[in-house]
Amino acid sequence: MPVIKIFSNQRPGAAACDALAGALRSLCIDSMGAQPDAIQVILVEGAHVLDGASVFVEAHYRDRPDRRGEALVRFLEGLDRAVQAAYGAKPRIRSFAIDQTTLGAVR
Repeated sequence: MPVIKIFSNQRPGAAACDALAGALRSLCIDSMGAQPDAIQVILVEGAHVLDGASVFVEAHYRDRPDRRGEALVRFLEGLDRAVQAAYGAKPRIRSFAIDQTTLGAVR
């Protein structure tokens, strides 16, 4: 964890996808203190957005004190910039801090 899901009806070009994945990986490590092997970035292409922003992003991460406040602000602002660079559109972003005591996970 973190898990970042990007929902859109289109896929950016290969170079933009590579740049986006790299930027999000760096954000997770630098801003959220994530272990590199715990990061998951998912592009859900073909989502039919009926109303609202053409790109929707969900970020789920383990709730820890070091992932609050300024760290979360840096993460969300960086996420916003990276997605805008890849898609050329302002995304709607929602983040979810998951209580570690209620999280079950494998790998």
